[in-house]
Amino acid sequence: MQYVELGASGLKVSRVGIGTAALGLEHYGIPTPGERTVDSANVTRTIRAAVDAGVNFFDTAPGYGLSESLLGEALKGCSECVIATKVPVPENLGVISAQALSRMVNGSLDESRRTLGREVLDVVQIHNATPATLREGGLVDCLEKARDEGKLRWVGASVYGKETAMAAIRSGKIQILQLAVSLLDQRMCGEVLPAAREAGVGLLLRSALLKGALTKRARWLPDNLRQVADASARAVRELKTTWEDLPTMALRFCLSLPETHTVLVGARGPEEVAMSAAAEDAGPLSAELMETACRLALDDEQLLNPSFWHLEEGDTEQVEA
Repeated sequence: MQYVELGASGLKVSRVGIGTAALGLEHYGIPTPGERTVDSANVTRTIRAAVDAGVNFFDTAPGYGLSESLLGEALKGCSECVIATKVPVPENLGVISAQALSRMVNGSLDESRRTLGREVLDVVQIHNATPATLREGGLVDCLEKARDEGKLRWVGASVYGKETAMAAIRSGKIQILQLAVSLLDQRMCGEVLPAAREAGVGLLLRSALLKGALTKRARWLPDNLRQVADASARAVRELKTTWEDLPTMALRFCLSLPETHTVLVGARGPEEVAMSAAAEDAGPLSAELMETACRLALDDEQLLNPSFWHLEEGDTEQVEA
């Protein structure tokens, strides 16, 4: 496993990190027939397998169900591992008093510290930040004050969309930026990634497998997402790979982008950790494959943002892809 400095933070992190939404939430991603909820024992095996593979960066959030508590338990004794968590944006931000906002933020931070078993949180990201969130400043101010008080080390933001990403970079107050990039979603590549690198912002890429669409799970996407399934099938054909090896190709694409620091993988078990580590070990894609990969991008927010997807637990009828 290779390690890089996460922007100007000074944190030395593994090129592959583990995102834990799939480990903490009861239902996450594309459902497949007979799939069972991840149990706590398997979470521990998965996290420990990641540590054994050299992964030292883990991403979580209070909104990811049991993720924080399970991660904290699994990483006991692993003080060298870096944990990034999040703080939610209150719905009434903008009208809430400064005192109430401070109580909310510090309450969230203190609960995360307790649950994760960390006196100081390495990275705290504003969860689903927006330009207004960053512009109004109150939430960022609270995090900066908490940092000065020793509750956290680095302030970050998890964002959707180019506008918010650029607002975070230009604010000069966000040191770590998490955003979605994949073979099918390359909208951040032209402007955002170079701007972040130029500003010294640490870059975490999530959704590298597009919530499972860039795996054989694409075959169980519902009819309303057939275009996504078709795009994944096209990736298999044009990259001259197989459904089994498509996730490896997808991860290597993200790792090949020169601005990338860490790619977050939502591994559900030790075997997916092993696949992710092997993808990193395989190195960057060739120039020829990167040229092909860059032609696979879609540009439809409704297809590329999983928050717009309507996946039901019963959506397990296989589609032709």
